[in-house]
Amino acid sequence: MAEINKRRIGLTEVVHVCGSKKCAKIAAICDTGATTTSIDATISKELDFGEPIGTITVMNPSVNKKFKREIVKVNLEISGRKFEVGANVQDRTHMTHKMIIGRDILYDNFIVDVSRTHDGSNLKTIKDKELLKVKFYDK
Repeated sequence: MAEINKRRIGLTEVVHVCGSKKCAKIAAICDTGATTTSIDATISKELDFGEPIGTITVMNPSVNKKFKREIVKVNLEISGRKFEVGANVQDRTHMTHKMIIGRDILYDNFIVDVSRTHDGSNLKTIKDKELLKVKFYDK
């Protein structure tokens, strides 16, 4: 795909995710190192994506360990573009961002520009507590 068709997005982006009954507005981190998109297990349950469509084995480099995770079908919108993707479900309650946008969405669609979300080494924007709150709403 020509680079002209790629949208420039920041390190963090607000994503709208819809399940069978509800939607949520989530501050997701765009992770070019992640193969697949990932969503917090609690949010997945709240939005009700239905039965898992499969499983995936992922490597967590910080603990040098492989984990098996369920995959659910997720409809999401990021920067005005809509996607249906298999997202792996993970307990992210201890993490600042409850969702990761992986290369399954980023590739051929977006250029991640880290200057859009922080100034030098000051990462205050991606840790803004108000921005990080997950906001649920009706479909």
